[in-house]
Amino acid sequence: MSELLKWISDNPGAFASLASAAIAASIAVIVFALTQFLARKRERAQFLTPKLEALYGLLNEVSQSNATICTLAFQAADGDQGALAKLDGMDHIDLYGHRHAKSIVMYIRLYFPNLSRIHQLLFASQRELNALLWGLRSRTPPNIESLVEAGGQVGHFLRLMEQEIVNNRDALIRDRIWHPRFKRSSQEEIEQEIDRPVGLMWNFRDGPKN
Repeated sequence: MSELLKWISDNPGAFASLASAAIAASIAVIVFALTQFLARKRERAQFLTPKLEALYGLLNEVSQSNATICTLAFQAADGDQGALAKLDGMDHIDLYGHRHAKSIVMYIRLYFPNLSRIHQLLFASQRELNALLWGLRSRTPPNIESLVEAGGQVGHFLRLMEQEIVNNRDALIRDRIWHPRFKRSSQEEIEQEIDRPVGLMWNFRDGPKN
């Protein structure tokens, strides 16, 4: 150590040049590392953004399908044989929500696992609705009230899942230097009482009840 100090004392100019070169090299390394870090984040965002958009699009399609199927199911439960025939004529993949299910699961498991909790709730509500749809042809078909409740639950969790995607876009894409915390739906939101669809407070054949 004393020899190094003596050399620095004897060669101040050389030491200054050496120190400047070391500082410049360190800055270059830091800038390079930061540039690579940001580039990887940008590439990841470019990779994940279309997948998140595709997942959101799938949820919109499921939501529209759920509304159509539930309307037919409500009418069928009310004795409309035409609506029941339309349900019978549907591909079971569409009727029971299986067409998009595997794609949604793939996106969540591979890319957006933070959405697993709300998706499991959605899946459970879809399974309950499917059991009622299956029972429409049984000797004891479900009543409109139970179908409204089950269909409303599916729509409720679809909305919450869409909400989690929108509210947590940065956390899911992870294109920020600091990752924001993922905000899950609160228990109050999950347990929120579902509003009945407009027009379903009454019997389909007889019209609104006063």
